Amino acid sequence: MHKVIKQETIIQNCKGLHARASAQVVNLAESFRATTYICHQGLRVSAQSIMGLLMLGAGQGSIVVVEGEGIDADQAVASLVHLIDNKFGE
Repeated sequence: MHKVIKQETIIQNCKGLHARASAQVVNLAESFRATTYICHQGLRVSAQSIMGLLMLGAGQGSIVVVEGEGIDADQAVASLVHLIDNKFGE
């Protein structure tokens, strides 16, 4: 059994977790074998679900938790946090 990796970060880009940013999260999450989630205000959705990510309504300044479980969870969580911290390249 793999341990769950969790890391908190803040959505910094001005548009928040919008469609293009969510698509980037999904594409990155799908490149790992780990199961990944994004959590915001008590909601937990798959990082591979664009609709789930959009439903979080995570705007600029929102605190989110990136979770991962599986073989490459450390790398998956670190990569997703890096993407978020770098404002999705905007």
